[in-house]
Amino acid sequence: MRRTTTTAAAAVVLVPLLLGTVGSPALAADGGDVTVTNTETVQARLSATGAFQGARVYDQLALTGHGTATVENPVSTKGLRNLDGFGGYSVVDGRLVTTLSVDGERRERTVSTYDKDLPLTVEIAYTLDGQPVQPGAVVGRSGTLGVHYTVTNTTGKTQDVTYDDGTGKEATASAETVVPMIGQLVTVLPSTFTDVRSDEAGMAGDGRGGTRMQFQMTLFPPIGSATAEFGYTAQVRHAVIPKATLTSMPVSPLDYPSFKGGAESYRSGAEKGVTLTGAGMLLDDSVLQLHDGSAQLLAGLLQLRDGAATLSAGLNDSAAPGAARLAAGLNGQASPGAARLAAGLNNQLAPGAQQLAAGLTKDAAPGAAALAQGASQLDSGLAQARAKAPELLGGIAKISAGLADLDAGLVRMSDTVGAAGSDKAPLRAGIAALQASIGTPAAPGRLLGGLQLLQSQTTTSAARAATIAGTATAADATLDAEVVKLRAAADALVDPVQAAELDAIADQIDTANPGAIAGDAAALATTLAGSATLAVQLQCGLNAEPSYCVDAEGKKIQGLVQGLAAVDAGVQTLVGTVQSSIANADPTKPSLRAGVGQLQAGAGLLSSGGNTLAAGLGDLGAGAARLNAGAGTLSNGLATAASGSAALAAGLQDAATGSSTLARGIDTAADGSQDLSDGLATAADGSTRLSDGLADAAEGAPQLVDGTQRLSDEGTSQVVVSGQGTAEDFGVKYAVLSAGAERAQAEGMAYGAPEGAAGATAYSIEIAGADGSGVSSLGRLIAAVVLFSGGIGLATLARRRFA
Repeated sequence: MRRTTTTAAAAVVLVPLLLGTVGSPALAADGGDVTVTNTETVQARLSATGAFQGARVYDQLALTGHGTATVENPVSTKGLRNLDGFGGYSVVDGRLVTTLSVDGERRERTVSTYDKDLPLTVEIAYTLDGQPVQPGAVVGRSGTLGVHYTVTNTTGKTQDVTYDDGTGKEATASAETVVPMIGQLVTVLPSTFTDVRSDEAGMAGDGRGGTRMQFQMTLFPPIGSATAEFGYTAQVRHAVIPKATLTSMPVSPLDYPSFKGGAESYRSGAEKGVTLTGAGMLLDDSVLQLHDGSAQLLAGLLQLRDGAATLSAGLNDSAAPGAARLAAGLNGQASPGAARLAAGLNNQLAPGAQQLAAGLTKDAAPGAAALAQGASQLDSGLAQARAKAPELLGGIAKISAGLADLDAGLVRMSDTVGAAGSDKAPLRAGIAALQASIGTPAAPGRLLGGLQLLQSQTTTSAARAATIAGTATAADATLDAEVVKLRAAADALVDPVQAAELDAIADQIDTANPGAIAGDAAALATTLAGSATLAVQLQCGLNAEPSYCVDAEGKKIQGLVQGLAAVDAGVQTLVGTVQSSIANADPTKPSLRAGVGQLQAGAGLLSSGGNTLAAGLGDLGAGAARLNAGAGTLSNGLATAASGSAALAAGLQDAATGSSTLARGIDTAADGSQDLSDGLATAADGSTRLSDGLADAAEGAPQLVDGTQRLSDEGTSQVVVSGQGTAEDFGVKYAVLSAGAERAQAEGMAYGAPEGAAGATAYSIEIAGADGSGVSSLGRLIAAVVLFSGGIGLATLARRRFA
């Protein structure tokens, strides 16, 4: 109570002084490199049965880097408070808007009322000796206590998800998705709980005779379930219901380490289903192709059967008689004619063709080829020269134009630089404006005048604070002396009631603490004195003309006013130097414009010579083109003639050789024609046997066709069905996980993070216990009310007695 009173009194005294020294904050544009991370922690309270009682959300912005950042953070505006100070906030459309300066790290924290539905619900049921009971009815009793928790993720919704159906097509299914959440419930059972049993909890001692129970929850399918149920039983004496804490947070099952492997298994299962389906379809297609081939084989066997019968008839009725006639023609006519043809080719045509080919190949064709190559090279070189001539002339023209532009630019540059040196130029006008803004100490509307006034006010405020410190110190001593006197008077009174009233008055006086006020006022006086010294240093930084403006070694320093004067003088010197370098007033001295004139004269001479060169190259090129065309035609004609003569000679030689071979072959054919006649008779007998065998094969082929169709229907097509089922099962489950990961990214935060910032939300839910303390608390409240009423009566009596 004493500390609260002292702090409030000190605040009343110091507020006017602080208002006199604090100015308006400067607003800076966003700049630098600042990274923002937003974390939300929702703290909720539930009753012992899981009924919602209230919640708060703690919001923290963690900024790292260097610069400034304007942050628009979505928050709950109900009961919004600043946890890092007493400053207010600007809230626009449910977003807390603030501009922050960061140099390294910075934290900003707020707390407000959580005004949304929790993503989890908790239901708790209790039994005592097998009978349902309310938690309050358990307190103080003994028996077998059963506690059953049901935690449900309430973010579920039905949405369409897509997956590969195994055939390479995208399929759509309707599935229930949730924002994936994990959680942990922890409760500590007292030592009066024995024989604790649970099928779901991890249990350990708490070091004080109790049992610590921890339940893990994966509140999303297909890895877990949207609802988790668990609990425990225990033998209890003088029972209470212990409180419990449930912590939970949204996660991405595709990225969170504990579930990343499971999600990958579903994805791999879907891929294996697709692979199985593809392999089954390929196998079934192969079986169906085998079926089609069997049908084609049956048709072919039927055709072969019919063809074999036709072959047998043809051999017996046509082929054998024709072979006899062939033998007679070969022996009587073909053999003598072939002998005469071979003699003419070998003795006359072949030698003449060889001589013609030798003359064309060795002499005429090589000379024509050499002439054509030289003409082509000459024409190509002149064409390249003609093509480059316009580029040369164009380049010379561009040089001339560029030199003219350069000369004009130098004239403009000289004029521009000259204008920059005038009193009305922007740079010199800006320097003059800066000098006017700085002003003098006697001008209150300027920087130096403002600093002079600030120094005077802070010096005066420091003196006032010192005076307040002295006054408070004296008041502290006086109050202590008065308290001693009152207590002595109370001791001297015979009436105990009056003595008690005086002691109460002494206690009230003793609660004040002027000594603390004196200490705070003295500290403020020291701070204000330092601010006055800082104002003097700022004056010297602006204008170092006063004699007291020196550095730590006693040397005279330079202020901003002196620097601006030096810059103005330098600008005028620079303008004169640049203008004399561009165009010197003395024509005998070198300058940039004089050099440009000499370059323009040389470019004119290059342009005249280039035109003459281009005309000569054109005349040479026309002649070389005609020469190249004639030489090429001649070379091609002779090369073709040489090649043709060689081919003719080779062909005639082959013909001569072939004619001899033909004569011998006809003689041989005549001898074999009789053998052919005998063989055809044997073939006729074989064709009859072939026809009979093909008829037997055609009768068995339908069984092969029926068997392949049954293999497809009962075997390979079922593999396809199984693969599609696997692809759908695992594909839908992985699609649900992917949809959950997307919802965790989009909906995982209670209110959301600023744009471009990383964010996360965690939930801490306190579940109340039951220990009978509510009755005791009510008793203490009634007693406090009675005591407070009695205190008011005593104070009234004291005022009446000593008025």
